[in-house]
Amino acid sequence: MSFENYTDRMLKDYIIEAKKRLGSRLVIPAHHYINKDLIDIADFTGDSYKLAVDVSRSSAEFIVFCGVRFMADGAKVLAGNNQHILHPEPAAGCPMAEMIDEATAERAVKKISEICSREIIPLVYMNSYADSKSFCGKKGGAVCTSSNAEKIVRYYLDNGKSLFFFPDYHLGRNVAQKIGLDDSQVVKVGRNLSLEEGKNLKDGKMFLWDGFCPIHQEFSDEDVLLMRKNYPDAKIIVHPESRKSVVGLSDMSGSTQQIYDRIAKSEEGSVWVVGTETTFVRRIADTFKGKTVLPLKPSPCKNMVKLTLGNTAETIKSVEDFLAGKGPLKNEVFVDKNLVENAKIALQKMIEIVEAPQTPREGA
Repeated sequence: MSFENYTDRMLKDYIIEAKKRLGSRLVIPAHHYINKDLIDIADFTGDSYKLAVDVSRSSAEFIVFCGVRFMADGAKVLAGNNQHILHPEPAAGCPMAEMIDEATAERAVKKISEICSREIIPLVYMNSYADSKSFCGKKGGAVCTSSNAEKIVRYYLDNGKSLFFFPDYHLGRNVAQKIGLDDSQVVKVGRNLSLEEGKNLKDGKMFLWDGFCPIHQEFSDEDVLLMRKNYPDAKIIVHPESRKSVVGLSDMSGSTQQIYDRIAKSEEGSVWVVGTETTFVRRIADTFKGKTVLPLKPSPCKNMVKLTLGNTAETIKSVEDFLAGKGPLKNEVFVDKNLVENAKIALQKMIEIVEAPQTPREGA
């Protein structure tokens, strides 16, 4: 069976019928940035954190993950021994996640530790590969998301630690700003392992890797000011992977899921300018037709668009063929078992910190 001459409607029909045949053995998670045709046939949607939680709770034998590679990688870390994670397009990577690996993170922590008087703990953003998460698990660190990064950063600082935060500089810088860290104690770490000059390295509290999301880095102060001028009644909300100045000029910032929820709960007739991936912004606008939702600037993710009805259908077909004894699974994701063990430790540490009851804070 070849899908070469199938239309999108035919591909969607095949996937829907295959899902009926496979029943509870198959689930399809899809990230918010994926195109609407895939969102329509997905079993659950969300940002990278929500999808990781949903996948961890699923008992499906076959999980066809519609997102970029680090998300499928993370799903494999959380999957049970009897579960197969399939990623329809292995070439759909994440430039930010690829800006650092475990070996480089280890060299960075070693260099910082030789200068800083405080113990350095690595804290990695969810948007990273299993080796980075594993490094944090081995070194007493954790994973964080854009929605819980502030709480996790506070936890380590309150316990007298300093942080090597990676791979996203902008998220780390926005968290540092939000919790009121002195600018001299927030240090950029270059990709050549250089440390930002003019900073208090000995007493530094957050050492931020010079990584970024190409989508969110495109947003500028001028973009915000132009939309403010053109739409004076609009609320401007941006993702915290945006530059600090862009976040400062906006009305609010939040994770992909928080952006979706905020607009969903807003009043009919409200106007929103959204600084994040364009496919997602357009889908919000289509979903909430009683509200005006505009992109801060056109900025599609070049990797998310690589996930299509075609390669998803081919991956699902391989599941049916596999079960019928007609061939191997296509695009199955594998992660070294040693990485899985330590990455789970870092993910569990995140959950432990986030779910802990609030306690009165001492000065960080």
